[in-house]
Amino acid sequence: MTTILAVVAAVPAVAATDISATEEFCERSKKAWNDHDGDAVAKLCADALVYDEPALGRTAHGPDSVRGFVSHMSGMFPDYSFTRIGLYAEVTRRTVLVAWRFSGTLADTDHRVEFHGDDRLELGEDGLITEYRCLYDYKFVLDQIAAAPAPASA
Repeated sequence: MTTILAVVAAVPAVAATDISATEEFCERSKKAWNDHDGDAVAKLCADALVYDEPALGRTAHGPDSVRGFVSHMSGMFPDYSFTRIGLYAEVTRRTVLVAWRFSGTLADTDHRVEFHGDDRLELGEDGLITEYRCLYDYKFVLDQIAAAPAPASA
């Protein structure tokens, strides 16, 4: 069985030179997110990670920031999942763009929220994510959340 670090280390200096290693890395990342496993997502990230999510108006640092975000997402959307709809590898450096579709049910409702976005992952020489930039239409997401019926009172 291949360990995560062995696969991560296999991502070459130029992502497009070994598509299978890049693909396997992205599959492990998707699995970690879809398993709602913040520890597994954090293990893919360098200690010096810069996690930028402009829609939320903040930049966070370190693997704990991603671990916390996975926990937050699980609380808001207990059944969330990501479907990869595209993978684009940089031809001059160790960078990939992952296009995805999010789907999840808002907690305490039966209201589905769905949207698409893109993650740009900059990978260090050790194959760990050093810069993580997540882009999506936040207003579109907020409009969907606002359209949810109020949770039933107990």
